[in-house]
Formats: sequence, structure tokens, C-alpha cells
Amino acid sequence: MPLKNNATKYDSGKKSIPLFLSITIFMVFIFGASVQAKTSTIKIGISDFPPFYTIQQNHPLSGLGINLINAMNEIQSDYRFEVVEASPRRRHDMFKKGLYDISLFDHLSWGWTPEDVMVTRVFLRGGERYITARNKEVAPALFKDISSRKIGAILGYHYNFANFETDPEKLKKRFDINLVTYQEQIIKQVLSHRVEIGIITETFLKKYLKENIEVRDRIVISENYDQEYNFVGIVRKEAAITATELENIILSVINSPKYQWIADEYGIKWQN
Repeated sequence: MPLKNNATKYDSGKKSIPLFLSITIFMVFIFGASVQAKTSTIKIGISDFPPFYTIQQNHPLSGLGINLINAMNEIQSDYRFEVVEASPRRRHDMFKKGLYDISLFDHLSWGWTPEDVMVTRVFLRGGERYITARNKEVAPALFKDISSRKIGAILGYHYNFANFETDPEKLKKRFDINLVTYQEQIIKQVLSHRVEIGIITETFLKKYLKENIEVRDRIVISENYDQEYNFVGIVRKEAAITATELENIILSVINSPKYQWIADEYGIKWQN
């Protein structure tokens, strides 16, 4: 009898091992899948485009876009957003090669084919204004057609007055244009009369004048836009995130009181 009882206990112990292992394997599988979902990396391409992105050598990345991306990482755990630097002239090629998945603060008319990408709803509106030096009475007509003026603009940017052409050689054949790297350079060229008309992103201009009060009375700003922005997020169709998922994450940030400081800092009004 004792021998029979011992055998029973032994058999019972053997049968419990596969069940334990099965539960353990199942839990590891579920946990692993959960971790994988929470650590999916999505790459966002950025170019120097103050105040949205400011890229300066030996300085940390900064700007409204960097603040937004940081908030997008904080507010959810399904995706980890990382930035990839892409020059304005190479960014479309890098996108096609899959070197990044998303372009924020973008516009379909800036070199994208709607059929090839996924697009979020508009989450911010803005535009680009013309500026000139206040050295005499400026007639409103000065800003109506700038094609015959000496123009200051950014290399690689799309402009309405040039039908969104970005090739510097073609632009220089058509216009008397000085292409630079930073928007602050344009303001300085206008103030020093090296160019007659500068084209500046309105959000950048607001922030610049807030920080450089002495410049306010030295320039005249056009009432009309060169172009108005309807900013969307552009998403690769092969990306591990959809445009709808990206849109929901952006909306969760811009609707959160915790991140109201971003809009206040840059004087913007999100579209929600």
C-alpha cells in the first residue's frame, strides 16, 4: 500500500510539469508580444524648419516639432517616435527608401503623390509672409507680385510664387533670388538691404519678433501670404503605424491641458 501511494504521488507530479510549462510559455509569449508592441519604433524625418525644427551644429534639437514628438512619446506606449535628419532636397528620396516613416508639419503639395502616402487630417494652419525693410513708405502693391524684386528665400523650400519649384538653378534663372539656409539670415538680409523682399514662416516671425523687440519697427509685414499652410502628417504606406493612429496620438496631445504650454510657447492654435 505505501508503495502504491508513493507511485501515485510521483505520477501526479510528472503530469503537473507539462501544464506548468505550458502556462509559463503562454505567459512569456503574451508578455513578449506586449513588450514588442510597446517598443515599436517609428522614425520621423525632420529638416531645419524653424520654429518647427531647429537643427544647429553642436546644439540639441529644438522647436515646436521636437516638443510635439516628445509629448507623443510621453502620452502613449504603443510606439516610440525617433527623429531622422533629412535635408529638404533629400527628404523625398529618403522617404521612398524607407529611411523614415513620417513627415510632420507637411503639405501634400510639397512634392508628395497622394496615391503613394497616407495622410492625417489637418492639425495646424499657418503660412508664409513677405517682409521688407521699413526705410520708406511701403505701397501694398509691393507684396502683390514679387517676381521682379530681389528675393530672399530658403534653399529647398517650396514657395507658391515659384510654383513650388525647389531646384536652385531653375529658380535663379527665373528670379533674382538669394537662397540661404536659415530664416534668420533672410531677416538680416532684408534689414541690411541685400534683398528687397524676404519670405518668412509666420510662426517663426512671431517668435523672432517676440525675442527681438527692436526689430519690430524696422520691417513691414505683408497682409497677404505667399502660401497658407494646412499642416498634415505624411505616412509611408509600409509603416508600422497608420495615418489614423498617428492622428489620434497627435489629437491626444493637442487636447491635453498638460501640453497647452506648447501652443502658448509658439503662439499657435491647434486644429482639433
